Amino acid sequence: MIKTMLGAAGTPALAVETVPALREVRVGEVLDGVVEIEGGVAALHIARVTLDLVVRALIHPDPRRQPKAEGAAGEGAAGEGEDAPEPHHGLIMIAAETIATDLTLDPGQLLALPFAIEIPAHAPLSLGVSTAGLRTRVEVDGAQDGADGDAIRILPDRWTGAVLDAMEHLDFRLAEAEVEHVPGDACPFFQTFVFRPMSLRDLRVECVDIAFRPRDHGVHVDLVVDNRGSLFTAAREGRVGLDIDDELLDMGADAVADLLREEIDRLKGPIVA
Repeated sequence: MIKTMLGAAGTPALAVETVPALREVRVGEVLDGVVEIEGGVAALHIARVTLDLVVRALIHPDPRRQPKAEGAAGEGAAGEGEDAPEPHHGLIMIAAETIATDLTLDPGQLLALPFAIEIPAHAPLSLGVSTAGLRTRVEVDGAQDGADGDAIRILPDRWTGAVLDAMEHLDFRLAEAEVEHVPGDACPFFQTFVFRPMSLRDLRVECVDIAFRPRDHGVHVDLVVDNRGSLFTAAREGRVGLDIDDELLDMGADAVADLLREEIDRLKGPIVA
């Protein structure tokens, strides 16, 4: 469906539609398609057409831009007495591409502008409440900028997918997936997956948290097992880092599940009263 985008006093409207070739794409692959722009009743000059890949995330304030702590630079230091900004949810751009500049759009003309945008290795997956989308921006002389939004699903690569499949095979259900944006970090997006046990074998486990870090030809997995407390023991957690690579996947379909089962059993510890 063509969506009307731009219109201002004395400026004829135009319409735009972003048409991805697919609505699902894996991390590390390229999403391609076409942006269709239809002219109005008069000629328009388009300065720029850009395409952004955005995700919804919990945004943490950039510590490099925080006001100095009270007393850090003597009395009267900048930011003294001010509350630090709180994390908040919002849209964050993870990739962008300019697909056209300096175009003339004649009345009623239809432009078809192809695009291809690579999904970065650190792109959060579209699981749980995590959402992603394409945002098309058109800058037209004499009018306010407009934007068209289209939802897409970002799927895991083969290594991450193998871990998620293994957790399901081990009778753990995905209960929550949170995306955090950490400015200044080498990997600016941190996505945590929380799994709840469905089997009596893991009755002592409250939940298993998993986070992924991309590596060359694989992923690093941060695995945390939160254990329930008992009458005589406090709740505790155990954690371990695992590397999932081609060599492990080549060992067979059950290799990842066997590794996770071994580590979860080890981290939940002995049976206590």
